[in-house]
This record gives sequence, C-alpha cells and structure tokens, in this order.
Amino acid sequence: MNSFIGYFIEKLPEVHVALIQHIEITSLAVSIAIAIGVPIGIFITRSEQLSKAVLTTAGIFQTIPSLALFGLIIPVMGIGVKPAVFVLFLYSLLPIITNTYIGIKGVDKSTIQAAIGMGMTNFQVLTKVKLPIAVAVIMGGIRISTVATIGTATIAALIGAGGLGELIFRGISTSNNNLVLTGAIPTAILAFVANYFLGVLEKVLTPNGMLTDFKEKKKNIKILNIIAIVLILGAGFRIYENIESSNIPTIVVGHKNYNEQRILGVMISQIIEANTDYKAKTVELGTGTVIFEAIKNGDIDVYPEYTGVAYAAYLGKKEKADAKTVFETIKSEYLKNHDLDIREPIGFENTYAFAMKPEVAKKYGIKTISDLKKYANNMILSGPHEFMEREDGLLGIQKAYNIKFKSILSMDQGLVISSLLSDKIEVALVYSTDGLIAKHELLLLEDNLKFFPPYEVVITIRKGFENIKGDIIETLDSLVGALNENEMQKLNLLAIEGNEPIENIINNFLIDKGIIEDKNNRNTI
Repeated sequence: MNSFIGYFIEKLPEVHVALIQHIEITSLAVSIAIAIGVPIGIFITRSEQLSKAVLTTAGIFQTIPSLALFGLIIPVMGIGVKPAVFVLFLYSLLPIITNTYIGIKGVDKSTIQAAIGMGMTNFQVLTKVKLPIAVAVIMGGIRISTVATIGTATIAALIGAGGLGELIFRGISTSNNNLVLTGAIPTAILAFVANYFLGVLEKVLTPNGMLTDFKEKKKNIKILNIIAIVLILGAGFRIYENIESSNIPTIVVGHKNYNEQRILGVMISQIIEANTDYKAKTVELGTGTVIFEAIKNGDIDVYPEYTGVAYAAYLGKKEKADAKTVFETIKSEYLKNHDLDIREPIGFENTYAFAMKPEVAKKYGIKTISDLKKYANNMILSGPHEFMEREDGLLGIQKAYNIKFKSILSMDQGLVISSLLSDKIEVALVYSTDGLIAKHELLLLEDNLKFFPPYEVVITIRKGFENIKGDIIETLDSLVGALNENEMQKLNLLAIEGNEPIENIINNFLIDKGIIEDKNNRNTI
C-alpha cells in the first residue's frame, strides 16, 4: 500500500493533466447531451409514436460497443477531443431523453388542468409546473448519464483524446498494476464527486413546496456557489493556458498504445524539443490502422512505424521481399498515393516471433514454427489484437505453415508474456525486442519458412516537412542508426520494471548517445 501511495504521488503531475482532460471531454459531452436531450424529451411527450421512434433511435447508439463506435468515427472526424466528445454525447443521450420524457409524462393531469384553469399559457405550464415537478426524475437521468460517460471516456484515450484512460491502458500494456490504479482510482472518485455535485444541484432546483427541509436547500445553495466558483476559475485558467500554448509552434507526435511505441514517441518528442524551437505534443493512439488514418488526415505530424506493418497491413502487399525492397516500396507508394514519407531506419528490427517456455519446447522437441505444427492442435496461442486479423499475422501464418491451434486468445500485448509464464497458454506471439524475453529466458521459435517480412523501425512524416520544417527533418534523422536490438530490449525492460519515469529513462539514453545535450549537467552512466 505504501509503495502505491509513493508511486501515486510521483505520478501526480500526469494525473493532474489526465484528470483535466477527462473532465473536459466528459463535461462537454454531457452538456451537449443535456442541451439537446432535455428539449427532445419534452417535445416527444406530444406524440406516442414520435416518442417510440426517438427513444428507439437513441437506444440504438447504446447497443453499439463503445470501442467499435470510437473506431468507426475516425475516418469521418479524425482523432482527438472532437470525435471523443461526439461519441460520448451519443452515449449520453438515452438516459437524459428517457428520464425527461418519463418525468414530464408523470406529472398529474389534474395539476396540469388546475394550472390551465388559472390562466397559464402552455409555456408557463411547462416551466412553472411540469419541469419543477419532474426535476428529480430528469436529474436522475443526467446523473446516470454523467457517471456512465466518465467511465466510458477512458476508452477515448485510444483515439488520442487523452484522459485517465491513457494511464489505465499504459498500465495494462506494461503489466503495471500501480499505473492501472493511478488511472482507475481518480476515475472512480471523479464519478462519485460528479454524482454528488449533481445531487446537490437537484436539491437546489427542487421547488420549496416539495422539500421536507428548507434549511438544507440553503446549505446546498452555498455548496453549489463554491463549486461554481471553483469551476469558473478552473475553466478560466485552462482557457488562459490554451491561449498561451497556441502561440508556440507545435509538432504532434503520435505513437501506438504499447510499451515500445511509447518509448519511441517520447524519444521523438524529446529530440524535437531539445534541438528545435518547436514544442512536441505526444498523442497515444490505438493499434491497427488508427494511427495510419490519423497521419493521412493530418491529425498527427509524425510517428514511428514498422516497415513490415506498412508493407503488408497498410499497402496490402503479399509478395515476399528483402528489407531494402520493402523500404523502397513503402517510400514510393507513400509519396505517390498518401502524401507521406518515411526516413531511413533507426537501426533495429522488431519482428513478430513465437515464444515458448524452454522446458515446454524441449519436452516436445520444438525449435521451429514447423516443429510446432505437430503439437499445435493441443496448444493455446495468444497474441495482440492487431495480429489476429492481418495477412502478415495469424491469417497468413496459418496458411503458410498449415498450422491450427487448439484455441487462440486475443489480448493486450502487455498481458501475453505474463499469460505464458503463468501457464495459461503454451505459445505466445511476442515482439522480438520485448525486454521480458531475455529476462525470463524464453525460447523464440525459428521462422524457418521466412514468413514474417522485415520490421525495421522508420519514422513516418507528412509530405512537405522537408520544405517547411527542414530543422525537424534534420533532428529526426539524428535517430537514423541510433538504436540496436539489445538497446531497445534494455529500454523496454527499464520502462516496465525500472523505478524511473519513462521520460527520464529516454532522456538519459539520448544524452548518453550524444543525440541531445545534458542541460542539467548530470553524470553520464
């Protein structure tokens, strides 16, 4: 417990940034849902048929898995806060519309008739009778919507919207429970605080005649005023920060949501800020084609990629080729068809590999993937999600080796090796530069048919950088040939098990390599 508290305190600056991002996207989504959902809920009370149609339509969005909806919206709206707010708004609508409809319809007809008999107009009946009576039910829908949205917003980290979900996903992918809790606990607390605040607001909005304790309302008004002042000051400071930062030219650096990609993303950001006048904004995105679509749409400027992924998954190439041919093919087609470019490889290759515990492989005499074929139908394979649906992944390797496993489990890359070590699976699909491979002395099976293409690491940039941001190109090229496989394995392991933040680990590495200057005059390792 003490170790977690110390870890949490160390991460407070990151938690603060992520919490502000989480509050922003959640409050925006729910506010828009209230502004649209409440009027719709009121309007549909006029027609039973209309109410059924609207509630059914709003309910459809609730049935679509949130992760799928986030993925589907990227080609339309890109990445970042805007698509995240839009998706969360869709998820927020149903409880608000439903409770508004139920609350208004639940007002006693005799009360409405009495109001009309007193000479009230329809608008006055709505604002002075129906809404005050229905406020508790309406606020119930808003509270449900807000709490649910705070939880769902964690997934928004996968499309670069930030928030507390980024800490959670980083923790999962590095098997760091402390980091998972560092993101999960503030999320739960935020949901609790938001629910309490809305409960106070509900009591303040409730008419005096419907209250059992009027003194409590006065106390709640004071609490609400304090909360409102804090929120206004916070919003003002945030607007000031955004105005100040908007004056600094910024390069948006993307990376995928697993350990090695985070290292490379931080590395690119640090050399940009150390060697140019630009500020670097790091954005974490999901795997698969999400990041490729992001750079094509101009949502990010630069990101690290593996040539085998670009060649097979993005360009759809199936022909086997050597590293030089793969690189030249990507560079040519990127420039011609996608307005993208890639720089020379940064020095190491991170290919896919099948890993087994040595004692298990020895028991069956397995050294190559072909050797595995004889026993695979009694073994469980696990690998990262993106591997399962790619031709340079599971689909292709099953055809090439004519191999079939007893069962296949798709999971986050950070959990694959731990599943192998705990004997939940027999075969793990791993990245060859994973630091845990050497630590646990895992056996990598030989790809004897040479199925996997070369996976050299290159930096992908938007076309035109060489003309308008020549200093950025020069800085990025300082990484060409800078890392080898052993160095990357070491960095990966330090990021998972080291005591220092990943930013410090990368900073020390870059200084030792002479890529950036030591501005703090530390002693080199």
